[in-house]
Amino acid sequence: MNIKIRIRLIVSSILIVLLFSQFSLCISQQTTSDFVIGDKISFESKILNEKRIIVVIPPLNYKSHPDNKYPVVYVLDAGNNLFATHGIVSYYSKMLEIMPEMIIVGIVNKDRIRDFTPTAIKDYPNGGGADNFIQFMGSELSTYIDSVYPTSDYKCILGHSAGGLLAIYALQTKPYLFDSFLVIDPSLWWNDLQCVKSTKDFFEKNDKLKKRLFISLSNEKDVGVYPFLGELEKYAPNEFTWEFKHYKNETHNSLGHKSICDGFEMIFSDWGNEKE
Repeated sequence: MNIKIRIRLIVSSILIVLLFSQFSLCISQQTTSDFVIGDKISFESKILNEKRIIVVIPPLNYKSHPDNKYPVVYVLDAGNNLFATHGIVSYYSKMLEIMPEMIIVGIVNKDRIRDFTPTAIKDYPNGGGADNFIQFMGSELSTYIDSVYPTSDYKCILGHSAGGLLAIYALQTKPYLFDSFLVIDPSLWWNDLQCVKSTKDFFEKNDKLKKRLFISLSNEKDVGVYPFLGELEKYAPNEFTWEFKHYKNETHNSLGHKSICDGFEMIFSDWGNEKE
């Protein structure tokens, strides 16, 4: 056999062996691991007299930007809306750049009727814990979040159904706690339209209030939204910016994702201009 051919064969054999060795090494180095989003926190509340589970999702790689401060959105009904909120905030802030990155705080439910309703009523005698829950959010929880994460002063609350009722009740009783309110199919029928009936008095006492409210409605009927909109039209001050969307083809359970998208677009509609 020609010496040059023999050399080429030997070299080729060596290269094949090396390639297979390298491939085998790469395969052996592949490992799997859990992909964790956010921090799961067991929070002991003195106000609620119980332990609550909180899930906090800060912006990706936020520790690499120690000077940055981020708005916070508090998500009620975390089991339903937390990860939808995370996906929308991530896409809108990083890909589309139409809103800021945010720290997302999801509060896991324990007794939502107790926590989200202002009063007990005949059919729900366990209601009426909203004042305690708002105090918990406004003092214990927010103080903890501000001490651990790089928060700005801006706070948003996102609530669906009874959670939407709580957001409106928080607006009327502790308006300084949140800057914006994303409210989905709120149960404003509660206690014979309690929050609707208190709207006029609230705005007369807060006639310079500067907040943003997005409120949505599915194909549900008689939930109290339209009477509330009537009060907004008559009594909301000019500085109070609000928007309503009716998703006629969506159900109470299906309108969440669209509402969160449209709600953030409305709430942060001026954000690009503010950056400039």
